[in-house]
Amino acid sequence: MLRQLLRRRTETKAAAAPRCGACPLAACATGCRAAVLQMECAGDEANRLRNMGLFEGACVTVVDSRNGMLLDVKGARLALGAALASAIRVLPLGS
Repeated sequence: MLRQLLRRRTETKAAAAPRCGACPLAACATGCRAAVLQMECAGDEANRLRNMGLFEGACVTVVDSRNGMLLDVKGARLALGAALASAIRVLPLGS
């Protein structure tokens, strides 16, 4: 009985967290860590984000994803709207 319960729990965890390739930052869930791959937003917006620490190669953590995105970038919090978060391609690294 205990083995069946543990097996079910392990199978559920494995099925719930599939690894994917590059995706928009807006597709990441709360608690997800990701590496920024590409900024597909306008040049002035991309430069502003780079000056705040969000650049290609940076590692970010999604703190909240309910209304836009709240990110942790090197210990600083950065809030992005949903449209801007959709224009940033990331590689999910897991939780």
